[in-house]
Order: sequence, then structure tokens, then C-alpha cells
Amino acid sequence: MLNSPILIIGAGPSGLAAALTLAQNGVPVRIVDKLDAHHTSSRGSGIHPKTIEIFKFLGVLEDAKKFDTGLAECRAYKYPGGTEVIWRWKVFSQPDEITPERPYDLFLLSQYHTEAVLRHALAKAGVHVEWSTEPLSMEQDADGVTVTIKKTDEVGGETIEEARAPYVIGSDGARGMSVLYLFMSMRITRKAIGATFEGQTKDEDGQVWADCVIEGLDSVFWHMWFVPGKCAITARPTINPHSFHVGIFGHNFDPKELLSVQNFIEFVRGETGRMDLVFKEIRMLSYWKPKMRMVNKFSEGRIFITGDAAHVHSPTGGQGLNTSVQDSFNLAWKLALAYKDLAAPSLLASYQAERLPVVAQMLAKTSQLYTHITTRNIASKSKAESGAAPTQWPQSLYMLDINYRWSPAVHDARGTSGNEDEMLARAYEGYPGGDVHAGDRAPSAPGLVDAAGSETTLFDVFKPWRHTVLVFAPSAGTEETGLGVRSIVAAALQGTPGGTVKAVVLGRQAVPKAYEGAEVYHDTTGRASRAYHVDEAVVTAVVVRPDGYVGAFVYDAEGLQKYFSKVFRSA
Repeated sequence: MLNSPILIIGAGPSGLAAALTLAQNGVPVRIVDKLDAHHTSSRGSGIHPKTIEIFKFLGVLEDAKKFDTGLAECRAYKYPGGTEVIWRWKVFSQPDEITPERPYDLFLLSQYHTEAVLRHALAKAGVHVEWSTEPLSMEQDADGVTVTIKKTDEVGGETIEEARAPYVIGSDGARGMSVLYLFMSMRITRKAIGATFEGQTKDEDGQVWADCVIEGLDSVFWHMWFVPGKCAITARPTINPHSFHVGIFGHNFDPKELLSVQNFIEFVRGETGRMDLVFKEIRMLSYWKPKMRMVNKFSEGRIFITGDAAHVHSPTGGQGLNTSVQDSFNLAWKLALAYKDLAAPSLLASYQAERLPVVAQMLAKTSQLYTHITTRNIASKSKAESGAAPTQWPQSLYMLDINYRWSPAVHDARGTSGNEDEMLARAYEGYPGGDVHAGDRAPSAPGLVDAAGSETTLFDVFKPWRHTVLVFAPSAGTEETGLGVRSIVAAALQGTPGGTVKAVVLGRQAVPKAYEGAEVYHDTTGRASRAYHVDEAVVTAVVVRPDGYVGAFVYDAEGLQKYFSKVFRSA
């Protein structure tokens, strides 16, 4: 089974991110999708800073940036009339400051561009999506998973294949084009692990979304009309001229009859009062009924589920695609070690332990936002018209403070920040502005200069195929502290499987002396030590996991070994 690829079901953002991470870890992957080709609709467009960091680590950030339209100013219009601007604002609250430690703001790019960027990177790694390919059944045993797969050719011919895979990732989620397919495609992987899909469906509500080319609207702005007591209509500009992603939604409002192109156009023009709008093209018209559901478990044995296969929820706040990609990035490095027979027995279990509470709290937050927006923004008067600011979404939606402090796969020599229940309660919103602990997102830092004068940042050092051990050498170096640094470097490199760990020694006053096997840098601005709240008088090691989270905060080789015993199996 060692040479058999890990099977990924579903070529949406979650499946593609998992495949790319595994490929970069040197693990063979096979990715299949029921659809006959990739979709070309906007769908999830908001890429939050934490996900952008993942794109940086995966090497696709610059490609994704080419499709970023930026966060347009929102304009709400007086009702009736539809042309007089009565409020201007930004949907997302802006971060307090873009800093070297938190270097990215929100991106806005249509989901089909995001998927194209990931597919392109996968193709360079020799991996291509197998379209018109779907699982019919799967059974697992102690050694792998047997999957019955149906492939459909261009003329409708079908072939059945029985494949063996060491592991399966179910990322098919909402890739289907119908409610029936959505139910059937996810049922296979959920059924295989015995998971339930708990939550609710807003039967009284519905939403219609379309990608449109419209003449008569300024592409610089995000346009919104609140129809009192009925619905909201939103038109967000996309990257092409005169192109907009248009949505219609409300509370106790179900616009399923608007799936007719003519009905859709007449409704938008009539309810906004903008009879002058000219719809030149409608590329996509889809209907969605709000569902807030998640599984009770993310894995069983050798089968794992990620993304929309594990959780569906309101698009409010733009958390769906981001949560899905973060699921996969959390899982893939652990799965890579397991595939190579390097993982500690409990490592794969940490995927569910870490992601389940985060997703549960994200689901609660997006459900709350959905209710707030559909019931308060659409009232007898629009909020803007009544003088109150429309809803601005909180900074927690940027997802930078998501953390795993309670995880069985992290270790902090300073102890924990509370009991497990207290830490679990802050899985999603985290500890903004607090000290960095094991389980937190690892911040970046610029100004790292080596002996040759070359400069880099921590985000350029971190990679998704290895742990990075940052060893902070004290400002006043002594023989004793030198021995402490040397012992930590030795434990990092000699006590772990080859190629899985990189040691980096950071000096506050100058480039540290050479340590065998380690890279050494001068932390010229001190931003690295400040970002991690390091005591400059004490030798400190911070272990950054392949997914960009702090795995350990320790002071000696013994603490480092304690962490790595949670990650790597004993020799």
C-alpha cells in the first residue's frame, strides 16, 4: 500500500488544498470529482487573512493575488428610488493595523479563480483532477480502504473500478449541482465513518445568486438595496468589467421562482427601482436554502472528511471556503507523516480534536450573523435609511485568532491558559493581543539577516512539509546558554526523522555563531522575539508546525522531545 496514492474525493477548494499539501509533502495523491468539468461561478469569494497565509506557505499567493478585486466600498440606496446613496461603509471591519506579524488583509476573488490557482499548482506537481469520476461505495480495514469508483466517458459510457487507498479524504461537499447530489455525494463518506449531520435547515428562507454582466452599475462599488419587510438585493463587482455577483435573500422569504432568468431580471429591476439596468449576460443562476449543519465526527479509521462534506452553513461572513481550506491544511501534514509511517499513533486523532470545536463555534457565529442580517437589516425601514449603520462584520471573521491550545498534539512548558473547557470556549475567537502560546497561530516577522547579508521573513522560512524549530538565543550569550542552544538544535535534528524538522537560531544582537545543521539569523528589528513574547534572557524554543501553528513553547531539549513524542512515532 505504500506506493498507492491517498484518494481525495472532490476537487473544490478543500480537496485541492489537501492534494497540494500532500503533494508538497512528497505523498502521491489521486483526486476525483463527479462533475465533468470545473465550475465557473463566483460562489465563496472572500479569502480571509489566515487562508491567505496558507496560500503563502503553499506557494500560490502571488497567483491568487492576480485575481483579487479588493474590498469595494458598499453603498446602500434609498427605498424606493434605488439611486440615492444613503450609506457608505465596508462590510468587514478593517484590521487595526496590517503589521509584519499579521501581514495580510482580506482578498476578494471568485471561487473558480481560487480553484484554478490550486489546480495549476497541482498540475506543476504532476497531479490532475479526474473528472466524471465518483465513488459508489467504500469499505475500510486495518490496512486501507477499498473504494468502488465509477468513471463516465465523454459519450456516457461507464466503467467500474475497485481501487485501494491507504487513506481517503472526503471533500466532495457542495460540489454537486443539485440538492439530491449534495445529499448523495456526502452520504457515502459520512456513512463510511458513521457520522451524523446535525443542525437545521431554514425551510422558510431561500436565496438566489447569479453571476451577471450589467450595464448601468458602477463596478467600483458594492451595491445594496434593502426592500423593507421583504429582502435584500446585493451586487458585488467581480474582476471583469460590468460583472457582478448578485444575491437576493431575506427572512421568511423564499425566491425559488426567480430561477427563471426573466423573473430574476424583472424582480431585480422592479424591487430596486432601477429599470435602467441592462442585463447583458447571466452566466450562473443558482438557488440555495440556508442550512446550518455539521458532522459529529471528522474521521474514523482511515477515512476523513473536510470542508462542506463536514459542515454547511450560511455564507454570511465568508467562512465556508476558508474553514474548508483550513480543515485540509490541518489534516494533510499529519496524514503525510502517517503515510510515511512516521506519525505517533495519536497524531491523526488530533485532526478531529482540533477542528471540531473550531467548526462548531464558527457555525454558531455564522448562524448568528445570518439571523442578525436577515431580520435587522431588512426591517420596516433599512438600517441605513433610519440612520443606524448597516452591519459591519467583526474582526474575528478574519480567523487569525483561531487556536488549538487544548490540543493533545501541542505542548507549552509554561502550562495552559485555563482548564480545557475554558480553552475550548475560545477556540474560534481566541486571545487577541495576548501572548503566543502553543496552539496559537504562528506570527511572521521580517528583518531576519544571515551572515551573508541576505534578508528573509519567518513566513518565508515556514514550509508545509516540515516543522520549524525557532531557537531564540539570549542577548547576553554565555557558555552555558550556548550549550543550551546546541542541545536544543541537536534534539530537533537528531531526535526526529530526517528532513522533517528545520532548526533556526535567532540572535538579538548579531548573527549567532554557527550550530551544526541549523540556519542562523540576526533578528535585526527584534520583531521575531517580540512577536513570540520571548524573554531575551532565557534560551527559548518555539516549534512551528507545518500548518503554521505553534506546536510547542519550551526552554530545553527535554521539552522539545516531549512535544515531538506527540508527533513522531518511537523508533
